[in-house]
Amino acid sequence: MAAVTVYRGEQVEAVHDVSIAVVNAVGELTHYYGDPNAIFMTRSSIKAFQLLPLLTTGAAEQYNFSNKQLAIMAGSHNGTNEHRDVVLSNLEAAGNTADLLQCGCHKPMYMAFSGEYPQDNEDKDFLRHNCSGKHSGFLALAKFLGDDVSDYLNPENKSQTLVREAVSAYCEYPLPETFYGTDGCSAPNFPLPLKNLAHGFVKFTQGIGQDEKEIKAVKRIREAILEYPKMVSGEKRFDYALAQSFPDNCICKVGAEAIEAVSFVNEKIGIAVKVHDGANRAMEPVVVEVLKQIRLIEDIEDYPLLKHYEVPFVKNVQKIITGKIVCDFMLKTN
Repeated sequence: MAAVTVYRGEQVEAVHDVSIAVVNAVGELTHYYGDPNAIFMTRSSIKAFQLLPLLTTGAAEQYNFSNKQLAIMAGSHNGTNEHRDVVLSNLEAAGNTADLLQCGCHKPMYMAFSGEYPQDNEDKDFLRHNCSGKHSGFLALAKFLGDDVSDYLNPENKSQTLVREAVSAYCEYPLPETFYGTDGCSAPNFPLPLKNLAHGFVKFTQGIGQDEKEIKAVKRIREAILEYPKMVSGEKRFDYALAQSFPDNCICKVGAEAIEAVSFVNEKIGIAVKVHDGANRAMEPVVVEVLKQIRLIEDIEDYPLLKHYEVPFVKNVQKIITGKIVCDFMLKTN
């Protein structure tokens, strides 16, 4: 039986399989579903780890980046005017310019949610790309290390090598000097087992690092994310709803093709979820169901921002409810 069923009326229309890993503070698997060791491309879920070299090298200090600026570097933002302004300030602080961005452009996410149409070429503005914050950090690191900023995404340059090594070391998974793939924003991207991704996240919320320099970097990025969750995502986003529902406690990051990592400062739990077919519509109810089953959510009524993600309705273009998405799985204990 599939983990998630999509109904049209009372009839099954589609199903989705998932794999889930839940780990404790030391990375031990406590709950799982499917294959917790399955390896998937991580997409944007690892942005916080990709940011580590900016701080451990001293670049963030050199350019005097604020917590708000660091938070958007770890985020996939909505492309609002506020988000755009922060990304631009990141570029200017390091002496870079918007024309250096190689993330591409798309219709800003806030417009997609609101049904607005671009009136002033917003869909052609690289600064509004959801990954432009990360790219502003990459450019700052490249500038600091003396890389050619016009080639800042080259997986073999100094800055991207440090990024790969940071992700590999922090998630305790060997990533050889091999090119794995290109993300949607054109940056190098890496595969990780779900358990390692969950372990990396719980280490992150606990402020764990290999040495004092990394510990300081982790704690600073964690502080920035917790202080400015809207910079990491934005209004009408699941990650923002999670952050607001567990204030000063939850760090979460979605990645394209339905991968999500979540961890909690107080409960010392790390979670990684992957919907195998990449369907985002299934991912959000799965995460809520996991939180219910591990008893971080006892009563969904106490979490109004998450309630509509529990059993989401399917609607047509006329906003008529045509079905629903239902989770039907039980976590196994290790």
